[in-house]
Amino acid sequence: MNSKNPLKVISTVKAGLYDISGHPEQPARVLRSLEHLKTLWSPDVFQEPSLASVEKIKAVHGDSLVHLVQEEGYFDPDTPGAPGIYTCSLLSAGAALQAAEESLKGIPVFSLMRPPGHHATPQQAMGFCYFNSMAVAIQDMVQRGKAERVAVLDLDCHHGNGTEDFCFGKQNFFYVSLHQFPAYPGTGRQSRGNCVNYPLAPGTEERDYFPAMASALQKIRNFKPDLVGISMGFDTYEKDPLTQFGLAKRDYRKIGQWLKDLKIPTFSLLEGGYHDDLPFLIEEFLAGWTQ
Repeated sequence: MNSKNPLKVISTVKAGLYDISGHPEQPARVLRSLEHLKTLWSPDVFQEPSLASVEKIKAVHGDSLVHLVQEEGYFDPDTPGAPGIYTCSLLSAGAALQAAEESLKGIPVFSLMRPPGHHATPQQAMGFCYFNSMAVAIQDMVQRGKAERVAVLDLDCHHGNGTEDFCFGKQNFFYVSLHQFPAYPGTGRQSRGNCVNYPLAPGTEERDYFPAMASALQKIRNFKPDLVGISMGFDTYEKDPLTQFGLAKRDYRKIGQWLKDLKIPTFSLLEGGYHDDLPFLIEEFLAGWTQ
């Protein structure tokens, strides 16, 4: 596949360094997707991530959380410790930092990494998430003066409670989420301040999803951000084993097209998505974003 616009995919086989037996968040999510995407685009599209520095992680997260991840310790049944989890978490955050930076060049940038991050609050790892890569990236962009106003659009099927907690009350940030409610983690029922939530019922399909997304995108335009970060979950898919939304494969191409139409520097991070079709859903999303 030849895209008309340039594209960067930040990923590495090192994302498979940790493997928790029986856990839905498996290495194959990234490894199979990366292998598939490499059949579609030339090698210069792909970029290896670097480890995020501990200083950049601690700009978002408290010392006790960082220490427990370093020790590969246990948080909860969804978020247990595992050999390699600390390195992978630093790589995932590092990829997010690179994605945000690269997107300022005006090209679509997608971080295809694990673990996901949007449930991790400043003080608590949870929901498969250890470090909040999105929060680390947008905090870094503002701290370094690369962006003054940053919007986050969270399209994972689960509410990104960690990213909302980080953004809440900070004038530089604007958080918007479309998510299933009720569902884990039970947050996101209402909007508050600079955090706008669209709780959508189980069974939501494109006819209800896209009007909500159109409203969310308009609110982002009204905020007039310099940069937009997308927490891109593919667990909104009709066949996903963990959720009850009804988006079809073709709908991800439309999501990508709508992001392209924003005409604002935009980067995207993989969050959830647990069906074996994930490589093909990502293909559709990137095709819409780049063509």
